[in-house]
Amino acid sequence: MLSSSNRRLLLVGWDAADWTLIHPLLDAGLMPNLGKLIEDGVMGKIETLQPALSPMLWNSIATGKTADHHGILGFLEPDPVTGGARPVTSSSRKAKALWNILDQAGFRSLVLNWFASHPAEPVRGACVSNLFPKATAPWHQSWPMVPNAVHPASLAETLAELRVHMGELTGDDLLPFIPHLAEIDQQTDARPRDLAVVLAETISIQAAATWLMENQPWDFAAVYFDAIDRAGHGFMQCQPPRMEGVSEQDFENYKGVMKGVYCFHDLMLGRLVDLAGSNATIIVVSDHGFATGAYRPDLLPGGQDRPIAWHRSHGVFCMAGPGIRKDELVYGAGLLDIAPTILTLFGLPVGADMPGRVLTEAFEEPPATCSVPTWENSGSPDSPAVTTDESDPWAAAAVLAQLADLGYIDVTNENSQRQLDIIRKDRDFNLATVYLSRGRTADAVPILERFYAEAAEPQKSLLQTYLAQALYRMNRFAESQSLAGDLLSRQPDSAAANVIRGNLALAQGDEDLGFACLRKAEEGWREFPRMLQTPGRIYLRARRWDDAERCFRAVIAYDPDMAEAHAGIARCLLEKGQLQEAADEALEAIGLKFDLPGSHYVLGVSLARVGRIDRAVQALETCLSHAPNTVLAHEWLAAIHEQATHDLARAAGHRTRIAELTDAMRRAA
Repeated sequence: MLSSSNRRLLLVGWDAADWTLIHPLLDAGLMPNLGKLIEDGVMGKIETLQPALSPMLWNSIATGKTADHHGILGFLEPDPVTGGARPVTSSSRKAKALWNILDQAGFRSLVLNWFASHPAEPVRGACVSNLFPKATAPWHQSWPMVPNAVHPASLAETLAELRVHMGELTGDDLLPFIPHLAEIDQQTDARPRDLAVVLAETISIQAAATWLMENQPWDFAAVYFDAIDRAGHGFMQCQPPRMEGVSEQDFENYKGVMKGVYCFHDLMLGRLVDLAGSNATIIVVSDHGFATGAYRPDLLPGGQDRPIAWHRSHGVFCMAGPGIRKDELVYGAGLLDIAPTILTLFGLPVGADMPGRVLTEAFEEPPATCSVPTWENSGSPDSPAVTTDESDPWAAAAVLAQLADLGYIDVTNENSQRQLDIIRKDRDFNLATVYLSRGRTADAVPILERFYAEAAEPQKSLLQTYLAQALYRMNRFAESQSLAGDLLSRQPDSAAANVIRGNLALAQGDEDLGFACLRKAEEGWREFPRMLQTPGRIYLRARRWDDAERCFRAVIAYDPDMAEAHAGIARCLLEKGQLQEAADEALEAIGLKFDLPGSHYVLGVSLARVGRIDRAVQALETCLSHAPNTVLAHEWLAAIHEQATHDLARAAGHRTRIAELTDAMRRAA
């Protein structure tokens, strides 16, 4: 653990970093510092949360909680001073971040540029907010420090001198990213300037981080960089191979930008690792992946204006340090696992209200773990007071303009009431999406109903789809059918409405209509293959294994990191008697998302049928650890212990549990 005075933990956040781009650079020796960490530690894919929006995700990483609990539900919040909009602030976070918990335990933290970290929070150590690197004036004009961007205030003047303005960067600084810079007309093409802004802010963060790591005592450092995400939204369409709709000239000018940005991050990582010291634990993580190659979404007319469509389901995870396994893979990690793992490394208990798990498989020896009900009700009597928010309106305006340029928001020129209305609707929709992703359908429905009543087209049809599906999940079939019917009357080719109508028809016993609607939905979603998971799940329930497998394989062909699609294929193959193939697909699903009890069940049954009893028992018990009421898993374990292991006591325990669950289901019916 990290409790001794010479042990440290460095958490480096790379927004939107994706292994698909990193692996070729590693193979070419162009990211040696990350490569060294991988050789000395563990790596794996890490699953994102929904919706995949950075302010929500990075606060989930920091708190170990989903957005409905930590309270950051989008990019913007109401501004109490202007009555309009402002970027989300640290004062809006309702849950303690790692640095708050570590502060209570007496550890010193350095926190730099974390999403929604302004005003800088009072911690033992130092905090530098995400408004710190923003240039609020043109080059050669006064550029004062944003109030409350640094804690303690005594460090503000020193750190302010380390900032880099984009006007300080020269053409030579941009050439590693844009070799043909001299051939670009920068009067009509603003992309070189946009990249300069991103690089200047990144350099400013790195400069502050390295100064603090060299000159301040610390136990934990968290440094966040958003340059990969911002550059991706600006230049990934020019990444080889050339996309349809990208001119040959743009492709030649900008095809090396992403490679340069990744290599630049590797250089910065090397310096941070050196400063952390040889006895430090290093974690590199991204909040989601980013589409590249064949997985990039089609460009819309007029440019790239669907930023979230570029976000992939899995990002990067790498951890190295004393006691960490070397050159190994970690499977099934999720964003919510980072905070529990870090708390365990510091010898601290994990909050029982943190739904993630400690990544014990990353350790050479399983670490001692313990828990407390929550960290939220405890506090340190000598913690410094929270700083009042006195944000610089120009800095806030710079952030709003950046988000608008990336396509995330569209309120920078709206009046105050319009801004507040958009903020509220975005927040509500994001909260409903979180609820749906966490299985809290009953909490999502009232929000969707209110939102639907207020919406106009085209948002109304989208909300109609979400609401109809949610009502179906709650067995409110008549209301779901009415919404789907209304949508079909206006949009006869709506794939979503055909799915709902088909689902309802099957529930009412009309298989001909049901499967006809599902086939129409498949056709309608041919260009959106990720959506085919929905009819795939319905085919599974109907035990139409070939149809379900067809849908899930179409999803995998589009995005091989879709864990639920691998899980669906595994189930189909098990039912078709292809046991080894089923086990392989189940392992693929679990490797992407550990919390898939159905995949653990399929793996256990497949292995039991081929005689791998010990591994089958492990898989089935893991299934029950996630879903304790899975009767079929209890039945398989009872049979295995009766017939194979001859552990009759364990078999009897499962038989007793089966009887209890069966009786409970009978009473509920």
